[in-house]
Amino acid sequence: MPHYKAYDSFQTKKSVEKKKRAKEKASGKQIETDGFIVNAATDYGIVIAVRYDTAHVLYNDNVITAKLRNDLNTICNQIIFPGDKVVMESDNDTNVITHLVSRTTLLSRVKKDSTRLDDSVGLTKNIAANIDIAVIVVAAKEPPLHERFIDRYLMILQNSGIEAVLCLNKCELATDEIQRISIYRDINIPVIKTSTREKIGINDLKQCIRGKQAILVGNSGVGKSSLINAIMEQNDIRTSSVSEKTKRGRHTTTASKYYIWDANSSIIDTPGIRSLDISSFDLSEIQDYFPEFNDWKKLCKYGNCIHFSEPYDSCFVKQGVFNGMISRKRYESYIRIIESMENRPFPNDFPNKDN
Repeated sequence: MPHYKAYDSFQTKKSVEKKKRAKEKASGKQIETDGFIVNAATDYGIVIAVRYDTAHVLYNDNVITAKLRNDLNTICNQIIFPGDKVVMESDNDTNVITHLVSRTTLLSRVKKDSTRLDDSVGLTKNIAANIDIAVIVVAAKEPPLHERFIDRYLMILQNSGIEAVLCLNKCELATDEIQRISIYRDINIPVIKTSTREKIGINDLKQCIRGKQAILVGNSGVGKSSLINAIMEQNDIRTSSVSEKTKRGRHTTTASKYYIWDANSSIIDTPGIRSLDISSFDLSEIQDYFPEFNDWKKLCKYGNCIHFSEPYDSCFVKQGVFNGMISRKRYESYIRIIESMENRPFPNDFPNKDN
């Protein structure tokens, strides 16, 4: 039996049936789960990995496999995810998941990128459940740091009701990256600098996630698995390198992995994500995920102002950016999101500072 502290999820090639169900899900067909979800339970296991039709569940300090009850008429990885709490019964030496305990949070994303084993671009992909805190891991170098990736993940986490912390890994390689991420402290996002090579910041990260169910998210190659190795003080979790040609990380984690490192303290590691699609968000609500706009947007001339094509003189958010009261980097990230949704370029009407 595999040890639960380093239990790997599995990724298998999709069968014809899996593709069929993915299409049904994309089309909005409702999976029947009447009576499956319960508000609470005293005797339950925690899902640590899910493959096509089987869940691997941590129960009484042992990892067991379990199947969904037959009347649900669906496959396991459509409705069960790492972090879920499940109630089980034994039926002829087979563990059967009879109920799912109602979730506190569910982290999802819309797939914009594809992999060799998973080409379901455009489908909503649920990643993990019951997350207390998410650590957005970025690297100081290789792969390069992109604020727009951070901003998009902050949107997804805030929309999911999950607390966020930003981790700058490989901080010994940082030049101007430390200054670049300081803007997130200004919007009350905790920032931790770590280096697994130099043993920097690991205790700070432990303190931040202790007593919580945490998830590590970020691009491939930023060092998520190395950080888990450091937190667990062991070196048996597979890590990846960065391609010299593309400077992008290689996927080594192909599905979510679950680790327990202290009492009531767990980490879910996720596959590296190279792009995030936020097109499902409402255009008018994007600004709500940029809290530094709050004091300015209520002063705009137009109540429906999205601080994009509206004239500079009528938009106080634009004026706040021009006068240095709002981070230009964050505003540019916001504009790139709006451009992608509007499918047209930003009509830059900022005054010339030389005038």
